[in-house]
Order: sequence, then structure tokens, then C-alpha cells
Amino acid sequence: MTATVQSHGGQVRQSANFRHGCDNYGESADSGRYARRSSLRAAIFGAGAAGEASPWATRPPAARKALSGVVADVSPHVLILRTQAGEERLTLPPDVKAWRGSTVPAAAIRHDDRVIVRKARIGCAERIWAQIGRVTGTIIEREGSELLVDEGPAKGRKIVLIGKGALRPILVRFPRMEPGFLIDVIGLRQEGYLLALTPATAQPPYRADHPPAPPLVSGHIPEHINGTVSWHEPGEEPPGLLGLAYPALDPETNCEHTVPSRHEHFVVDPHAVGPGCVRLPHLSVGSAVQIHNECSGRSDVLPVTSCGAPSRLFCDRCVECGTSPRGRIADLTVMAFVELGGNLEDGCFNATLAVAK
Repeated sequence: MTATVQSHGGQVRQSANFRHGCDNYGESADSGRYARRSSLRAAIFGAGAAGEASPWATRPPAARKALSGVVADVSPHVLILRTQAGEERLTLPPDVKAWRGSTVPAAAIRHDDRVIVRKARIGCAERIWAQIGRVTGTIIEREGSELLVDEGPAKGRKIVLIGKGALRPILVRFPRMEPGFLIDVIGLRQEGYLLALTPATAQPPYRADHPPAPPLVSGHIPEHINGTVSWHEPGEEPPGLLGLAYPALDPETNCEHTVPSRHEHFVVDPHAVGPGCVRLPHLSVGSAVQIHNECSGRSDVLPVTSCGAPSRLFCDRCVECGTSPRGRIADLTVMAFVELGGNLEDGCFNATLAVAK
């Protein structure tokens, strides 16, 4: 499937080159920065039990279930990737599943495609996603099938072009596709825009600046919190980063708020809308949380690597294995999502979050 961005006078695309700053540790390409945080914590709080794995430590490629890279060559039986660690050869078994806008044979993946792979075992692919992308945020402008979406202070603005035949299913999940309302779509990443093909979750139709209030909680916030976990593209994060953007960073965190101009009526500051529809404990960048995927049964302890305040705007449910309570509790890096057994085209999984002791 191919498409070109309509010009519409160039108004949408001229507004896309805009980005607010935010003090996110994921913006450094130096993976050692995360590993050093483990040493600092150990020096202050103690090293913990012998052999205890640190969520900040860099995991060797062989210990990972997921990897990313660019396709150097592909045949019906072998996929060769160019990765940060060098060339990687993966066997393609007959039952391997591949996605490139829809489910396709693995051999349909193209040279120079950027792919994410989940391995069944060392050297063998289980599932492949090619050119997958996602845009999540508030609609700023709409001209026909082209949208300008604000993803929050850390990520800036993205252009979305609704793919042919995709408008109807997206409207089922996001019926108010107009400025001031939320959108979350998955599709093929193109040069300068996302070709949206499917809605990521099911979102109630309310304005982004008026999300539902969370239920009142008497006493302490529960230690284990259930809700929806989503994923986001790497952006300026290291491509192999295992971590999450957390919706309730401590107010002392140095994360800049959105400051819209007087002409930007639909820009929403995600920090100013309250806690969203799920109450979470305040954490800081560098805190460790345990995420349990209720659908796959996999769990992992991951570091908070960035601000996920835009997730507070969403009061959706994930229905991948049963129906989750309303509200997003974490926004994982794409590699962490795949490691925990999530399928990127599904957009989310039902999860339980607990602050690691």
C-alpha cells in the first residue's frame, strides 16, 4: 500500500516542526547512562541480593527476546538484519508471523525496512513487524484525511494520513476525529508521516482537556494497579532501550509543561489535566516498576525512563484478554512491550503494575 501526503496548502505540514523540551533520560543514545544509575543506587541503598538483576543494566543480545534493525536481506527461510551490534541472521520457520500493514509472508518484507523481531529462541524468529509506527495524542488540525497530532511536550507533533479504507474502523473507536479530541492509531511509518491503518484502542469521545476524574481512593493507593499498557516509538531514545514512560512523575521532576500560544486553541498540557482516570503513586525518573502482562503471563522489572503525562489524557480500555479497567498505567518502549509478549499491532495489553521494592 502506498500513499502520498496531500498538500492542503501545506498548512498541516508547516505546523509539524514543533517540539517542547522535557528532561527525559531516554534522549541520550548512551546506554551506559542507564547502567550507571544502577551503580549509584547500589552505592546509596545497597547492592541488594546476590545475583539480583538490575533493570538499568544492559542486557546482552542473547538474553533478549526482542531485537531491532534494518533488513539487509530476506528470503523465505532467512532474515539478515543490520543492528547496532552488527549483522544478525535469523532463521524463519514456516509458522513465523510477519506484519507490514497487515499480516504478510515473511518474504514480503522489503530490503531496508526497519523491523522489530521477537525471537522464539536464539537465532530463530517468532514474529516480525516491519515499518510499524504509532501516533498518540491530541488532534490539532484536520484537513480531509490528513491530521496534525500533538503528542505532548516530549514528542512534539506528527502528521497522520488516514489510509484508504481505514477511516471507517478508526471512526468506530475514535468517533470525534476533530481538533481538541484524542487519537491513537497504528500504521506504516513513511518519510515524514504515519500512514494510519488501524485504531490502537477504544477511546470514549471526550475533549482531551476534560478527561474523566479518577474514582476516589480511601487510604493508600493499592500496591498492585490494573489497567492498560501501551507502547511508543523510540524517537530520541536508544532503539534497544527497555523502559517505560510513566504517567505520574513526581511534581519535582524537571519536565517542562506545554505552553501554547494564543492561536493554538487545541493544544492541551497533559500535566494540567489532573491525574486522569486512574490514580497512580508519584515516582521519579529512574524508579523501578514491575509490569505483569496478564495476556502472556510474562513479567519484568523496568526503569522509568521518561515522562508519560500524555497517557493521563486517555481513559480507554484494553480488550486483548478480557477487559482491563479504564486508564493507562504505563507507556512502554517498543522493545520492552515486545519482550513482555505484546503484539505491536494490537496496541496494548492488560497489565498489573507494582512499584519494585
